[in-house]
Amino acid sequence: MTSTTDASGASWRDRFHSICLAILCLCLLSPAAQAREIVLPMDDGSAVKVFMFEPDDHGEGPWPLTILMPGGDGNEYVARAQFWLGRELARQGWIIAVPVSSTNTAFVGENGQKIPVVIAKLQEQADVLPGKALLVGVSSGGSAALELAAQHPEQYYGVVAVPGMLADLSVIGDMQNLPVYLRIAEEDMLRWNTRMPGLVSALEDGGARVDARLMPRGKHVFRLDWHNLSPWIDSLELPDLPGRTESP
Repeated sequence: MTSTTDASGASWRDRFHSICLAILCLCLLSPAAQAREIVLPMDDGSAVKVFMFEPDDHGEGPWPLTILMPGGDGNEYVARAQFWLGRELARQGWIIAVPVSSTNTAFVGENGQKIPVVIAKLQEQADVLPGKALLVGVSSGGSAALELAAQHPEQYYGVVAVPGMLADLSVIGDMQNLPVYLRIAEEDMLRWNTRMPGLVSALEDGGARVDARLMPRGKHVFRLDWHNLSPWIDSLELPDLPGRTESP
């Protein structure tokens, strides 16, 4: 069967591989990071592998939890390619969890319902602060983070989608003043830049506090604007935490 193509002649398969390559390139430009692995059993008999990053120089915990949603199809290869982001987020004083999809499908729809279970199980550990979590994702990981946040905004400190998009804006209801950090490339290869105004309007109509900007570089995946993201993360309403160090 022939792949669907857009006006540029590029198939969706070609675009997907380009996105995965861009994520990998960002990984290679960043220092290697070590993570510990845990496996969490699910109620349906399946299991979710999770890579964990603990913060340095932020006391002995417990630390607030960030779920770093993997892009692509959520497999281990793509999850590992995002370790650079996990390491940077850990410098903010958070413990980072990167879940791996055992079905090679993104954490959306039914598969996405495993993430609240993952969060609950992780927060049973002594080094993880109970309560809310922060959702972060790149590309389809950002889209999955937005979807989860729209379903249960009360469960999250905020959501970072860099980039991210919702295919169905009707899932957005009462966002309960949830902070949303959204970044999309000015010339996004999936044309999310043209859809961003509608997404922002829907989020704000639902009561979310949206910080949204177009990024001047990159076609889909780009280097993060830490000079904006770091203070945004610091502004989140959190319990008392150990002191933080500044992110680059």
